[in-house]
Amino acid sequence: MSVKRFIGSVALCVGCVLLSWTPATAQVRIGTQHFITASLAGGTGLGMSGQQMIKPALGGEGQFALSYEVLHNGFFFSFGIGMDYRMSRYKLADGMVDAFATQDRDGHDIIYRYVYSNYRETQQTVSATVPVWFGYRIKDKIYFAFGAKLAMPVWNNYRTKTDLYTEGIYPNLIEYVSRNVPSYGFYPTAEYEGKGTYKAPTLSVSPMAEVGGFFRIVPGFSCRIGAYVEYAIPVMGKYATGDIVDYSAVDRNPQTQNMENLNQTIRFNSVMDSHVNASATAHAGENLFKGLSQYLSFGIRATFRFNVTRTPSVCMCEKDK
Repeated sequence: MSVKRFIGSVALCVGCVLLSWTPATAQVRIGTQHFITASLAGGTGLGMSGQQMIKPALGGEGQFALSYEVLHNGFFFSFGIGMDYRMSRYKLADGMVDAFATQDRDGHDIIYRYVYSNYRETQQTVSATVPVWFGYRIKDKIYFAFGAKLAMPVWNNYRTKTDLYTEGIYPNLIEYVSRNVPSYGFYPTAEYEGKGTYKAPTLSVSPMAEVGGFFRIVPGFSCRIGAYVEYAIPVMGKYATGDIVDYSAVDRNPQTQNMENLNQTIRFNSVMDSHVNASATAHAGENLFKGLSQYLSFGIRATFRFNVTRTPSVCMCEKDK
């Protein structure tokens, strides 16, 4: 065998191997193709509350997922695993007041009031997710998809900030109101804050929809970019209906109380764990989460697709002829 013919045979065999293991491209459009996909998404969202006292504000979110996708004649199906990060924000309507009957340092009967304004809370949640999609691609240009996602929170926290002042009402003095007298426990307006974790739903389901464009970058690698919308609905979890503010550690002795103690010992529970998030018929530990745990979000998603379809070899080495 001549050197030229030997080189030609080797080149032919190498070509067969490359064809056999190279990802399928546009020329195998008809038939079943397989992809590994990685998606990144970002957007904004709003908690859905039926409680008049709660005013949700726009938050933000980020998503990442790895999936396996099957494409056949334009239809595609995918499932995978991922992680979602969500930052949600809420405000309470001004006018929240907590009042207690007590006495001032001189022994006079008073109604001691904590008066709140600009009460706001920021929540952060990280969830493990299982997204499932079914969609259709039109002429390799446009696609639409519908799906559902299971989400299981693995970490969360919240931070509360509020403006607060205290006052005393003297009912025996024609309801005389005393303010800004620190020596009597009537403190001026100041900002207080607290943080912690809250009791999130243990499982939620999010119906999803997405529409966008399809882009082929290089053979075997393509991308979908589209707009998505999701609506998270809790399916496992229970109400917590405690007080939104906990005064149990606050020194309320009129002879020793002071503003520094109030700042250090007042505790703000998350709105998720308080009575303000419970419906009028809710019973602690019995009902599924409602209100704030429902969440509508929308944004942009980019899905990067790696074609892992294997095509059978269509040539043979010369020695096999």
